[in-house]
Amino acid sequence: MPFHLSENELIGGTVLILSLWGLIKDQWFLANTRKGQRLLEWFGPGRAIWVLRLIFLIGIIFGALLATGLIQPIQWE
Repeated sequence: MPFHLSENELIGGTVLILSLWGLIKDQWFLANTRKGQRLLEWFGPGRAIWVLRLIFLIGIIFGALLATGLIQPIQWE
């Protein structure tokens, strides 16, 4: 029996995994990327880490909801 993922499950799972990886590597992200440096400039070192964590948590929640089918993307026909 072949294993088949829908497009929503694949995209949602990918968003979830990448956001989880980002949450685990949050310090690295702030130190080594231009976007991380920009967050540090805008919010300062104390708040930038929490803003970044919030962004990744939202990504995890969105990815999980998309993968489980609770969020349906707009279908253009």
